[in-house]
Amino acid sequence: MRRAVACAFTALVICTGCGNSSVNGFTVPSVSEMATTAVSGAFNASGGSAVGVRFSPPRTRLLDGLIERLRPFGRAYAATWSCTGGSLTPSFAGPSHDPYAFTPRSCSVTWGNGKTGSSQWSGAFALSYGPACDDAHSWIGDQVAGCSVTRTTASGGNTRTVTGPDGNAYAITHDTNGAGTGWDPSVSPSPTNAGVIATCGAGGCATGGGTLAISGSHLTGVVAGDIPPTKLVDITVSTGAPLTFTTSGSTRVFNGTVTVQANIARLTATATFDAVTFGDPSCCFPTSGTVTTTLQGGASDGRTETLTFGAACGEASLTTTSGRTFQRTLQNCP
Repeated sequence: MRRAVACAFTALVICTGCGNSSVNGFTVPSVSEMATTAVSGAFNASGGSAVGVRFSPPRTRLLDGLIERLRPFGRAYAATWSCTGGSLTPSFAGPSHDPYAFTPRSCSVTWGNGKTGSSQWSGAFALSYGPACDDAHSWIGDQVAGCSVTRTTASGGNTRTVTGPDGNAYAITHDTNGAGTGWDPSVSPSPTNAGVIATCGAGGCATGGGTLAISGSHLTGVVAGDIPPTKLVDITVSTGAPLTFTTSGSTRVFNGTVTVQANIARLTATATFDAVTFGDPSCCFPTSGTVTTTLQGGASDGRTETLTFGAACGEASLTTTSGRTFQRTLQNCP
């Protein structure tokens, strides 16, 4: 049975038309969704997941739905939330105090029927600010021209575990030590361990824009309740030329491409970000634009899937390589 689940995922991770397949109640993410995960977690305006300090209440409706997906039991129960984290240590005082530890928010929920769930991070991300950064703005989105902020993880990465009301758990790990994790030696430039780097352009990040480079991020996901855990996701994400972004008020629009190595299926793909817009300051996911992913090599060469983002936080539609369209709720923003 476990072998069948793993084989089913191998097909799904390259999105060959099985857009609504699930394991333990979780819809298995497509390559486009995982590419979005890597970018969304790297630079966004959400206090719940942002790499920086701009805090706001968590999107509990989205988190609630994510946790319930593990074992749905109905919508009639009120919920009480408690969150910790969302902190930067030490207090921000500019590049002279590098590196900083950013701990995203971890949240627990108790429903009216006594059931509980949680979304917990295993540790912190490290942030290092370049010499051009000022000592007043901890969040890269408010920084000045030439400022560069590098995010890295310790060896083994940082894991977000979502546990449902019946104890079933799904965990995704983001490890910026991606050198050597990809299956495809032909990818150029090769993934490295240099982290995720956001750099402000000539007008500063707040009024102009900048770039986002992913040196090499290894993302893995498992059904944590299985013994041993069933691996659902194993991809390596990197950029050649950095993604670019422009800023207008609180909105940031990303364009460019990332390379995704699907290590289970042993396929490589290019995910193209077209006007991918982060327009809701309280949401870490895009609220408009598309990511079109093109498979490279083998029998699947040239086949594409498209992820189109909706205005509601975390909602999108996925058109698979077979031309079928499914509604999706994005699940991770590390």
